Amino acid sequence: MRQLIVNADGFGFTYGNNRAILEVLEHGFIRSVSVNVTFPAMRELPALIRQFPHVSVGVHLNLSVGPPIMPAWQIPSLVGSDGEFFGRDFPLKAIKRHFNVDEMVCELRAQIGVLREAGVRITHWESHQGRHLFPDFFQAAIQAAIAEGIPAGRTFNYYPILPAGSRLWGLLKYYSKHPGYLFTHPLGAIRMRSLRQAGVLLQDRRLLLEPLGSDAVYRPDAWQVLLDQTPEGVNIIECHPGYVDDDLRKYARLLETREKERQLFSDPRWLRRARDAGVEVISYHEMLQQRKGRPNLP
Repeated sequence: MRQLIVNADGFGFTYGNNRAILEVLEHGFIRSVSVNVTFPAMRELPALIRQFPHVSVGVHLNLSVGPPIMPAWQIPSLVGSDGEFFGRDFPLKAIKRHFNVDEMVCELRAQIGVLREAGVRITHWESHQGRHLFPDFFQAAIQAAIAEGIPAGRTFNYYPILPAGSRLWGLLKYYSKHPGYLFTHPLGAIRMRSLRQAGVLLQDRRLLLEPLGSDAVYRPDAWQVLLDQTPEGVNIIECHPGYVDDDLRKYARLLETREKERQLFSDPRWLRRARDAGVEVISYHEMLQQRKGRPNLP
């Protein structure tokens, strides 16, 4: 069986993101959302839960941009003099092991707690820009997720979607253009083995549209190729529909592409196209039901 989770990242990040995500959820192709709870737009979450009770809701763990949940004085290693996370300086500070792991766990559990208090049944977790792949963040995220009983995460077992032709040749061509991925993609796979050992349920693969072009995330033809190439098992891909507003300009790098993704997924035909391609669109709810009591898949 070929199954696909399409997860909209960043509800709560900005009001423009919220507006776009609520619009695209209407059409049923996107059935999963991750919520960033550290920004004021999080207050619109009850509208999402009320309108779309079938949509699975996860936490978009964030230690790198904007304000924290905890008071700054309780997590001094995580924030700058302005009381916010370190933004673009996060990677270098993470490499230098600047952050206190206990403070990380405290802040992450506080973020999860915000969703709990909102009455959300949290199905999954991942992080803003995949920052939890940095060692200390990774350990803190596992501790927080397990302590809070969140059953599933997002895999970093990448499966590139390639142009028509030999898959082996396509992979060689792709990685020759992106040699850095020869390090980061295996690192992600290693991280995923650690997650499985910790009991976190994951998808089989994370589909990657980048080989079809830098604009593939909002090109209808690229998404049709993705549906045609979706392999057997449970697969996932994230998307970022949004309206550009001042908050997005302040905190995000992805701007106009969010508008184009919103336009792409405003087409109500994607659910039918998935069915025509033999792909079942699911949420984390279905994935968890299928894997309840079964061993985690490799």
